[in-house]
This record gives sequence, structure tokens and C-alpha cells, in this order.
Amino acid sequence: MATPVHVAGAASPLATPEVAPLIAMGTLSPMRIFVSLAVLLVFLLVAFFSPRNAPTKRKAQPKGTSTVVLAGPMGAGKTALFYKLLYNQHLMTHTSMEENEALVESKWTTASNDGLDEKSAKEHPQLGPEKLQRPYHLVDTPGHPRLRTRSLTQFLPTTDRVVFVVDAINGTSGKSVQETGEHLHVVLSLLSELSSLTHRDPPPILILLAKSDLVPSKSASLTLDRARQSLAREMERRRVASHTSSNRAGARLEGMDAIPASATSQSILQSIMGLFGLGTAPPPFEQEVAGVGLPSDEAEVLNISAFNFEGEFAWEKLDVQIEWAMASVKEDKATPGVGSTSGLETLLEWIER
Repeated sequence: MATPVHVAGAASPLATPEVAPLIAMGTLSPMRIFVSLAVLLVFLLVAFFSPRNAPTKRKAQPKGTSTVVLAGPMGAGKTALFYKLLYNQHLMTHTSMEENEALVESKWTTASNDGLDEKSAKEHPQLGPEKLQRPYHLVDTPGHPRLRTRSLTQFLPTTDRVVFVVDAINGTSGKSVQETGEHLHVVLSLLSELSSLTHRDPPPILILLAKSDLVPSKSASLTLDRARQSLAREMERRRVASHTSSNRAGARLEGMDAIPASATSQSILQSIMGLFGLGTAPPPFEQEVAGVGLPSDEAEVLNISAFNFEGEFAWEKLDVQIEWAMASVKEDKATPGVGSTSGLETLLEWIER
């Protein structure tokens, strides 16, 4: 075999560099891969469920209008009431995941509750919708525990009246009364904070027992009394819990659905960002409306004292003016005195005050 001869002055062959892998194959154990995927999954879940920090821009409402907010737990009948007030129609609805807004410019009188078409309304104008002297901005807020606080935070600073809708049949008994009380507690806490920030009286609340067509006319007064007492007992229980528990917000949030997503996700996010040396997460989002910043994190909201009085709970002790009424979006011919007026006239009179 010929021996290679080195020629003087000839260039030496260049060595080809080898590319080393960033991670040695021997270090990719199944456990490391599993932990990496788990961290990535948690990060994606936190990013999906964490609160958005971009404030929502709201359109300016026409001058001379008031704002009426519909609040209350899921399934109470808020959205059905929204469409009844707007269109005088009883529509099938589902759980709202976002707000419904509209400018209501007419009210429907008892005579027009039979549902006149456009032609009949023109031929008989006295039976048609009556033009309101002062239109109002109607807002239907979601009742879901993970959506309610942020929605209320957005609209309560500019509202003139709050209609708190409760299911007349199921909303004030059993587990449902806890959900109703929790939602009302959130509303009262936000109004208490709003009043302290603006130094103005909070807007009045009408607790409206919806679906009154299912309540016999002879039992309407009794149903209202029982609802007052049942909800008062629940609010007293929450008042005591707020003063005796070391973790006030934790004691008030009853179910898994009511755990504030922002508080949970932010604590996880802070831990993950700390592992990567990225600092801490920003503070909870605060929606700024009309120069007032209200917390949208439910745990923070429920740390606000809504019971600024001594002794047991009583509706008369609240700083907020509370009134009660019953109404239905549909008529029940079998129960005269309830379905004939549906209670909506009482609601409309309260809105127009």
C-alpha cells in the first residue's frame, strides 16, 4: 500500500467540526420528559384561565338615560326578563357567558301583553308600546361564579338601579339559597366598596322573585315572606362566618365553582415564573370605569365588609335600600292576579322612579 507523502508548503486538510446536541441523549430520562410536559401543561392551563389584563372599553350611553343592571345566580331568569322588557316576548334562553346590553325606549302595558303584531299596533296605538320619557340602559350580567364578579365590577360603578333576580320556586331553599346568598354577598360587597370610594349612596336594589307564574296567587305574599326570612338566615350565616374565620374569603366561597380563578391561577403562575426567573405575576386586574377602580377578584371582593352594623343581620341594617317584588315573563291564566299583570308593571314603576 502506498504511503501518503507530505509535500512541503501544501495546505493541511481542514477538520470538519462536529455538532454536539444541546441535551445529551442520556439525560432524557422518562421522568425528565414527564416533568417537562407537566410544567408545560400547567403553564398553558394557567395562561388560559388567568384573567385578561386589557380593560374592556365600553360605549358611551346616550345622555339622559339611566342604567339598570340585572344580577343574580344562574337559572334565575335574568336573560328571559331582559328580552321580555326589551321585546315583550317570552324567549327560550340558556346560561349567558357574557353580558347582554340594550337601550330600552318603550314599556309594554297590561293591555299590550297579548302580543300585538306591528299592523295591529298601528291600528290601535293605545294598545301598543308606550314610549318612555327616560329610556334606560339595560344590562343582563352572567350568573356563573367565575364570570359574575368581573361583570359586576364593570357595570356597577355607573348603574342607577340593580334588579337582583331570584327563582321564586327554587332560589331560596336548600343549596340554592347558599348560591343566592353568595351572589348577593358579592353585590353588597361591591356596592359597599363603591360607596366608600365615591362617597355617594349606593344604588337601590330590587330583589325580584321571578317565575311567579308558578306560584298560586293566594301564596304570593307567603312566598315573599318566606324568601325574605330564608335569605336573611343565609346572610346572617355568612356574616358570622366573615367575622369568625381566619380566612374570610375562603370561608365564604362555598363550592368548587365559586373558587376565584384569578387567585388560584395567579399563585400557580407566580410559582412557575419564579422557577424560570421571570419575576412575579402582575397584581389582580382592576377594571376602571368612570374613574373608580373596583377589584374583580372574588376573594378580594369578599374581604370587603358588607355588614357594617352590630348584631344579627336584618335587611333594614344594610346601607343599601332593599325592596322586594314578584314577576313573571309569561302569563298563567290558571292563576288570576299573578299572570294577568305578571308583576312587570311593579318592576317598571320601580325602574322609572
